[in-house]
Amino acid sequence: MDKTIKIALIGAGMFGGDVHLRAYADLQRFGISGQLARVGLDRWSREFASVKFELVAVATRTAKSAQRAQASFKQWTGHEPKACHGDAPWNDILRQFADLDVLAVATPDHLHTAPILAALDQGVHVITEKPMCLSIHEADQIIERAQAKNRVVAVDM
Repeated sequence: MDKTIKIALIGAGMFGGDVHLRAYADLQRFGISGQLARVGLDRWSREFASVKFELVAVATRTAKSAQRAQASFKQWTGHEPKACHGDAPWNDILRQFADLDVLAVATPDHLHTAPILAALDQGVHVITEKPMCLSIHEADQIIERAQAKNRVVAVDM
């Protein structure tokens, strides 16, 4: 199974910059085999050993924070993801990376829904920090869109 999973990260604050960014750096440097073994799924390590990961972009509200995350990732991996910023930087990422596999959402809680729905509209899987959203109406929208597009929305716990 030779595949490169392309990931973009929205939000590089406490969880995005510390947890997600480091996890994607580890995946990009070492692959998933070691991670599978850590959680008792080592029987899958050989089958998934050829799967590669690439963080293609990181986005925040400000250019300074996006560039800081970009520089940290480059220091850890030697790879420099594209730095995007603005009020809705996920739109730029979804436009520029038509082959994106996963959008990771680590924005403040009240900003989760818009990038999740935008990603689903483009056929992109999503991993988001908890809570997925702040209302039942938003949850219903996300669930319906994910089902309609046959995409996964995973909530990081």
